[in-house]
Amino acid sequence: YKDSLPFWSPDLTRRAQQEAWFEEVAMLAEQAGVDGMLYPWGGEWCDDDASDYDEEYLPCHREDVLFDLDSNGRRPTAAELAPLAWPHSCWWHDRDRIVLLYMHMLDNPPDGSFLWEARVCEQVHALWSDGRNSPRTSISYVRQGRLEGARPASTRAEAEAMREEGMRMAFSDGALPGGEDIPGAAFVVGRAVTAPRRLMTHQCFEDEAAPGWRMLSSLPSCPNPHMRFPMSSSLREIVSRGGEPLKPLLPRTACKCGQRIGERRGEAYDADDSESDSEERREEIPVEPRACILCLSEDWGW
Repeated sequence: YKDSLPFWSPDLTRRAQQEAWFEEVAMLAEQAGVDGMLYPWGGEWCDDDASDYDEEYLPCHREDVLFDLDSNGRRPTAAELAPLAWPHSCWWHDRDRIVLLYMHMLDNPPDGSFLWEARVCEQVHALWSDGRNSPRTSISYVRQGRLEGARPASTRAEAEAMREEGMRMAFSDGALPGGEDIPGAAFVVGRAVTAPRRLMTHQCFEDEAAPGWRMLSSLPSCPNPHMRFPMSSSLREIVSRGGEPLKPLLPRTACKCGQRIGERRGEAYDADDSESDSEERREEIPVEPRACILCLSEDWGW
């Protein structure tokens, strides 16, 4: 059906609806802190050459993006959330996904076609799936980050000359299995590793709170009600009871030494910082934080 003319043909009236929705999504993304995001751009959650590259938004990617958003954005007030029912009232919990989806839409602006809406939904599936398999769908082969049979190259021109059909070029750092490094090699050329996966679709999220997407797809300007996730009877029952607590946000885990767990950018977490130690943020930090890798290495005598 995606190849049919009515599906991908632009419509001016529909484009106006999509653009109105885009503006509302932009307002929430700005509140969520998109203005402070220098990377990633175009809705990508990791670099194409990263060792943890995946076509879906994995928990490790989320940890990095939430770290970047940590000091940006403005948490919604109780007055702003009061008119919203659960799970929509918890949209801040998905602020990273809202930001990435907005950046994808910014890079792929509305064109008035149903195809554009379908592409947005595909991005939503990748953002909210956490890399989980679906029992409902057929197997797809998803490209991973590392390369097999990689050959070193000292320059980009040399790497380009070595490329054959079906091969990828990547920076040498972290592109090899096991994270090995080749001295003197700036690039490597090899075949991409793919993994079989049953990608999640709309129906797979019927039991998911997914507050960010349910909020965005319920905005009055949303051009298509079919973009909303379905809601199972069990989830409706939870809604009727007023909802339930959501899992804490990933990067809010800090070691007793003050180092944020999962941080890979060489920046320490300042536990005494007034912004990070405010009442509204303190509730998301575990009472007994886990140990970071540095403290574990000391305890284990590494």
